[in-house]
Amino acid sequence: MQKITLYILTGLMVCLLGIMQACKKDKINTEVPFLVNNFYPNSGNAGTLVTITGSGFSADASQNNISFNGTVAEVISVADTILVVRAPEKGQSGTITFSNGSKSVNVGSYTYQKLSLQKINPVNGPAGTQIRISGTGFSSLSAPATVTINGKAATVVSATDTLLVAEIPDAAGSGPVIVKVDGNTSTGQAFLYQAVTSIKPRTGAAGTRVTINGEGFAALAAGNVVDFNGKKAEVKEVSGKKLVVIAPAEVTTGPLSVTIDGQKITGPSFTLVAAPHIRLVSPLSGPAGAEMVINGLNFSEVADENVVTINNVQVPVKKATGAELTLTLPAGVGKGDVMLSVNDQVIKGPEFTEQSLGIQKVEPSMGLAGTKVIITGTGFSLNAAENEVSFNGVSASVARVTATTLEVVAPEGFTSGPITVKRATLKAQSPTWFNRAGIITIAGGPTSDDLSGSINSIVMDNQGNLFVADNRKYFIYKITPTGQVTVFAGKPDEPGSVDGTGTAARMGNIYGMVVDIYNNIYVSDQFMSGTIRKITPQGVVTTTYKTSERVGAISMDRVGNLYVTNEYRGITKIYPDGASEKIFNFTATETKMAINKQGDIFFGTDNYEGNFKRLNAGSKTPIQIGSDYGYQDGPLAAAKFGYGMPAFLIDQDENLIVLDKTNFALRKIEFATNTVSTLLKLERGYVDGSFEKAKMGWLTDFVMDKDGNYYVVDPNNKAIRKIVLR
Repeated sequence: MQKITLYILTGLMVCLLGIMQACKKDKINTEVPFLVNNFYPNSGNAGTLVTITGSGFSADASQNNISFNGTVAEVISVADTILVVRAPEKGQSGTITFSNGSKSVNVGSYTYQKLSLQKINPVNGPAGTQIRISGTGFSSLSAPATVTINGKAATVVSATDTLLVAEIPDAAGSGPVIVKVDGNTSTGQAFLYQAVTSIKPRTGAAGTRVTINGEGFAALAAGNVVDFNGKKAEVKEVSGKKLVVIAPAEVTTGPLSVTIDGQKITGPSFTLVAAPHIRLVSPLSGPAGAEMVINGLNFSEVADENVVTINNVQVPVKKATGAELTLTLPAGVGKGDVMLSVNDQVIKGPEFTEQSLGIQKVEPSMGLAGTKVIITGTGFSLNAAENEVSFNGVSASVARVTATTLEVVAPEGFTSGPITVKRATLKAQSPTWFNRAGIITIAGGPTSDDLSGSINSIVMDNQGNLFVADNRKYFIYKITPTGQVTVFAGKPDEPGSVDGTGTAARMGNIYGMVVDIYNNIYVSDQFMSGTIRKITPQGVVTTTYKTSERVGAISMDRVGNLYVTNEYRGITKIYPDGASEKIFNFTATETKMAINKQGDIFFGTDNYEGNFKRLNAGSKTPIQIGSDYGYQDGPLAAAKFGYGMPAFLIDQDENLIVLDKTNFALRKIEFATNTVSTLLKLERGYVDGSFEKAKMGWLTDFVMDKDGNYYVVDPNNKAIRKIVLR
């Protein structure tokens, strides 16, 4: 029994010893190591308060022993990382020593002298910051005090014996503040120099990940307050001289700033841009090593800020502009969607297939049957019969072939759609549609007498009949869908103002026409100043409105109100009941107006200006569209147009179509993206056919049918020309 008890006691002692050793070990592991980092000031008279920074100081002031060259100093306060002591009365210049009973270190040298740099405020900031340096002994009869920050000279703005104000120099860097007076030197706290040297990217939107490069950032994310033009951003990473932040939801264009301990540093501007838009990816199939082009809007001009992946495989961007990216396809992309991220704004493009067969481009991109088309790509067979080509499903014969080109002729009966090339089991599709497009003369022509050379305006009813006014012969033609031309209202070469039916009516100079949903035509008639005439589908002419002002172009909104220009004297609105009001009192030319579904009016103001106006519904102040005379597509703010645009219309997608006569072009303005593009640009002359060959004599008015085809009045060729774009 005694033996058992002895074993138990021995075991208990062993356990107790183990617990004690463990506790001792834990104490050793959790003990904060003693370390001195810095002290300031390093000079002053007796009684000067000296701050020592470090770690592992004892919370009991009596356990922290400080001596100045052997003379014990009084500890004023103590914290985990800061000790404040008073320079002793009988101390001498020399080494400050710190001891905690078990360890002793030299803090640094302290000089007893009048000059003492005791405190700086603020302790951080960018170049240009003015810091207040408190101390003693700054005055001198021989030379002013000098200040350096991290060894770089600072400009002293003002000085007294106890206060200096100095300005932080550019690129000062972080380091101690030093004051020199009469050959004496005093070193104070280190100044933390802060700067934002660059941001990347400099464009983007809410959610864009932005890297800020600079110095003097706080070690913890919460210590760096970042804002984009005043809107606070989330700081995701802090790493030495770099911050990574997320652009806030309310981001706007403006400077990016970082605030640290109350000091604000302003960096470069961040520009808010719209989300990217992909218009074209070419090719949609092809082998590794082939070049790919992505065309669109709002890309970054910095190549690596555009991240393209296909089937989750990254494709490096070789060259970038705001509207086009050029890439080289790597091996192994397989088949998958083209994805584009521009500064964290992501958009999905079409599907791409890695294979030998691919179509890069088709020239021209539109035409009529019989048009010669060159297909450029890869993987074509040199045996023409092995390349099966179709235009939106209609087969076409291959006339000539090389390894990279196919020459084909657009077949009869094709419709707008993609061009497809098949070779054995492989199939490739053109990156864009080939549109059945070209110009056809519907009526008249240079050698025809069906129409005269003074035709000037045109409308179309819902049956597809065209009505064309002859301004100098005082009547209106009717042209059926089959091209039959007859006199609809008024009598040729007999001006007047007589109501009646058909040729029994008399009309003056017809300046403009518009048709309502019931196929009634309203005519602005300049005979005897100005009248508005109404013509029913049966040809019955009546006068509905008279004015003492000359009338010009005429248009109608979606609810039946008429709008008439008054020969450089503004625009009059005429209500269905005959009441009228002047809605715009300044210059408005005799150009055909367009009115969108919101009631905004588009009109010209001068025949010799390359711009026009938009008068928003309810407004009296128009907005200018177009920058100057010329010819330039692209962003709306910089677009240029020819002078004297005679007509505008709104298409089915609420885009504005401009008849740009001096550039012989149809221009489209997409307000969703605020961009201008050219639908068609011609040379002067008279040729029907594909756009690469077609020519036009002049353009005075146009109308669009339900299929998106345009009918243009070409008085120089005495013709009505149909433009097929789809």
